[in-house]
Amino acid sequence: MKKDIHPEYRDVVFSDASADFKFITRSTVVAKDTIELDGKTYPHVQVDISSESHPFFTGKMKFVDTAGRVEKFQNKFSKTMKEQKKAKAAAAEQAILDKAAADVERAAEKIAKAQAKEIEDAKRAKAKAAAEKKKAREEKKVADAKAAKAAKENPEKQETPKAQDTKVVTEASNEAPLMETSPASETEAEKAEGTSEEVPAATAIEPLTQEEEAAHAAKAEAKEAPKA
Repeated sequence: MKKDIHPEYRDVVFSDASADFKFITRSTVVAKDTIELDGKTYPHVQVDISSESHPFFTGKMKFVDTAGRVEKFQNKFSKTMKEQKKAKAAAAEQAILDKAAADVERAAEKIAKAQAKEIEDAKRAKAKAAAEKKKAREEKKVADAKAAKAAKENPEKQETPKAQDTKVVTEASNEAPLMETSPASETEAEKAEGTSEEVPAATAIEPLTQEEEAAHAAKAEAKEAPKA
């Protein structure tokens, strides 16, 4: 056999700390420390379980914590659980804040829409009023144009009522002369009184207006002036 190619095969002490049990056997395992047993020094290797602690040999279940791995796991799990709880609480708080922000945003959008609607309604009302006013001006302009055209085509029909009344009064005064009595007519009237024959009543004359009376008085003065 070649030299220095095989591990050393020697007596080694294996100790089970969970059962406080040590035994010596031959092995090639590499030991990190040594132990003195029965006045002799042996390589020493610690094991997690042996025939003194294994449930198959003891008939009892036993929890074996080697090198604090269970504690490490518990610490790690506890830390993870704490982090998960903390993250969950932060997520719940953030969800509440997000919901509140969304509610505020929706309320702001609703108010903005209402204000925009009011502004749009006001603009529409203003535009409608302006259109109606413009339509009224156009209608008035058309009516004035029609009236001016009619007045230009028929100027005789545009006389004012006052002028027409004055014209009627003048015509009436020209058609109805004053009934003046002369001395000869008075004598004839006296002679007629002596007779028994009744003189027929004069035809009734409508009362004159102030303008007609003034016109008649002016005519009477004009006739009496040469006599004087």
